[in-house]
Amino acid sequence: MAVPRGPGRHGGGTRLRRSSGRATPPRRHRLDAANPSALPGPAAPPSTGPLSTAPASAPPPSIAPPSAPPPSIAPPSTASLSTAPLHTAFGFTEHPGDANLPGWREAGTGRPLLLLHGWSVPGQAFTGQAALAQRGYRVIAPDHAGHGLSVRWRPAAGGTIAGLADGVAGLIDALALRDAIVVGWSMGAMVAWELARGRPRQWLESRVAAIGAIDMTPRLLTAPDWPHGLHGGYTAAQAEQMAAQVRRHWHGMVPLVGAGLWADGVEPPAHEAARVREWMAGCDAGVLAELWLDMARQDYRQTLREATLPLFCLYGERSRLYRPALAAAMAALQPAPRVATIPAAGHSPHLERPQDFNEALLRMIGG
Repeated sequence: MAVPRGPGRHGGGTRLRRSSGRATPPRRHRLDAANPSALPGPAAPPSTGPLSTAPASAPPPSIAPPSAPPPSIAPPSTASLSTAPLHTAFGFTEHPGDANLPGWREAGTGRPLLLLHGWSVPGQAFTGQAALAQRGYRVIAPDHAGHGLSVRWRPAAGGTIAGLADGVAGLIDALALRDAIVVGWSMGAMVAWELARGRPRQWLESRVAAIGAIDMTPRLLTAPDWPHGLHGGYTAAQAEQMAAQVRRHWHGMVPLVGAGLWADGVEPPAHEAARVREWMAGCDAGVLAELWLDMARQDYRQTLREATLPLFCLYGERSRLYRPALAAAMAALQPAPRVATIPAAGHSPHLERPQDFNEALLRMIGG
């Protein structure tokens, strides 16, 4: 998601920090059973030094990587799964979608790391994260409906966040993923949060170990009790206007919308910006409009307050879409989050500064 207006994210201070602590609900999980320092329950107060990984006085029980689904959960069927890769690109092997599943790309054979792209930019946006396959992860980046490999795929729920989450859940089951770390960028963060809100707890906790968000707000619209929406001031009427423009003039809007992906005050390399615009132009304008409106209907604040899985957030220091105060507001919502800021990055830190982003992500997940 990139709408190029609003203040940039500037400022110094600690780049990687932990939020103030909050009470922890029962059955809080650890992010990485192999690393006792990863997400150790309630967060310590912020410090001015590097992120502390010292365990809390009463860390939650860890999640052992399951070797098989619990007895009460039937093993997922893979009968409809297309196993023939389309081709290899940017370090990923790409798989076409079918009538039941979105398309996806993947690299590596380790612990599942599921990366969910944002509005109007397909999973190619995670090209820089294919390198994490060399760090012990099976990196999987599906394409949502109307995007990339799934430009013609439609979930039963249509162009909605719930429909996209259904597609991701179907892929998790089809690939028999367990102990997965799910990280959503922009709109993809809402899809990840929808998994937490809409899936049965037993399903979620048997498959997903943690949920992360990249530069996203839980509520796109601003409200008296939430000044942290898009650009710090966004209304339902503006969302309707945006959707109408996307339906009519999407290809003409691509350069302007694409500019919002990059850090405030930064001109991206011409070839890289052109590549991203090409990805964006290939998306289905009708689906994009539907998704934009549905994003504007969502409010995941209560979902984050009640989360039973570890949560973490990564923000671009110079995001054009969200104000710096969003990071602190998210930390106040979540039970035991970690929050990292990627220096000199905008709304798309994984695209703009992939090495810095990857290292920050690995610190988050204990890898």
